[in-house]
Amino acid sequence: MKVLITGSSGSFGTLIAQSFIDKKIPVVGIDIRGSSFKEPGEYFRFYRCSITDKDSLRSVFRKELPDHVVHFACTFNRVRNRQKEYEIDVVGSKNILEISGETPSVKQFIFSSSALAYGGTRDNPSWLNEMDPLQPGKLRYGLNKKIIEKIYSEALVREDLNINTVRVCTVVGPSFNKPASVVYILLKWSWLPEFCKDNKLQFLHTEDFISLMELIINDDEIKGIHNISTDTYSVVKDLMPGKKYFKLPVFAVKGILALLYNLRILNLQPSGINNSIYPMVLDPAKIVSRYNYKFRFTSDEAFAKAGINESLDLHENLRQN
Repeated sequence: MKVLITGSSGSFGTLIAQSFIDKKIPVVGIDIRGSSFKEPGEYFRFYRCSITDKDSLRSVFRKELPDHVVHFACTFNRVRNRQKEYEIDVVGSKNILEISGETPSVKQFIFSSSALAYGGTRDNPSWLNEMDPLQPGKLRYGLNKKIIEKIYSEALVREDLNINTVRVCTVVGPSFNKPASVVYILLKWSWLPEFCKDNKLQFLHTEDFISLMELIINDDEIKGIHNISTDTYSVVKDLMPGKKYFKLPVFAVKGILALLYNLRILNLQPSGINNSIYPMVLDPAKIVSRYNYKFRFTSDEAFAKAGINESLDLHENLRQN
C-alpha cells in the first residue's frame, strides 16, 4: 500500500500521514507549505507543489504510483479572493481526480468534504444523513465543497477506481491548532450572541477520526458518500456553563463579523452566521453500521480534550497559504 495525501501539512493530513508512517506504510505528501515532518523518512516523501499545477502533480503521480489518494487540500477561507478560492478548491480538486484517473495504480480516491456543505437552515432535520440536500448558502467554503461533490458524482472514471466522499464534522484533540475557529471562540471568548446558546455542535476526537479514516482506506470495496462524525452532539450552553451572552439582532452580528473578517481578525464569514443559529448534526449511522464502529469519545468528551496551541499567532490561520 502507498497513500498519497494532498494538504499533507494541514491538520488532517498530518494526523493521517503520521498514523500510517507509524505503521510503516509509505506516504507521499503534497502541500504548498513545507512538510510538517522535519526529516523525510523511509516511509514519507514530500513534494511541495500546488494542486493547481497539473504538470507537477502528474509528475509526482507517475513517479510515486500511489494506490490510495486522500484529498484534503483546500483554502478553508484563508484566501480572501472568491475567484482564487474557486481556482484552488474546485479546479484543483478536478485536477487531482483527473490525474488519479490517468494513473492506473490508483484504486481508491477519498475526498474530504465538510459538514458545512449541508449548511445551517431552518428546515434541517434533527440528524442529517447523506441523502439530505446540501444548502450551504453563500458560505464559500461550504459552497465550494458542494460544487466539488457534484463534479465528483458526475465524473466518468475507471471501473476499478472507487470514489469516496467523507463529510467531516469538527475534529478536535489535544493538539488542536486552528485559532479563530469555533473551538477557539468557545474556549477563549467570554461573551457570545444569545442565539448561539442553544445551538447543537459536534466534535469528533482525533483518535476516532484517524480510526474511521484508516478503516475506509483499508476497505477496497467502499465507495460513495459517508458522514464522518460522532453519534452524539453538544449544546453550547452546556459545554460552557460560565459563558455570558449578549442580545443583538442577527443583522447587527453580521455587521460586526463583516468588520472583523475584513480586518483579518476573524476567519468567520458573515454568510456563515446561520450555522450558529440552526444545528448541523450529522448522522454517522451509515459508516458506523458498515464497520460496527464504537466511538471512543462522545462529542462533549472530545471537546473537553481540545487544546489551543498558544504559540500559534492568531493571524497565522488567516494568511494565504
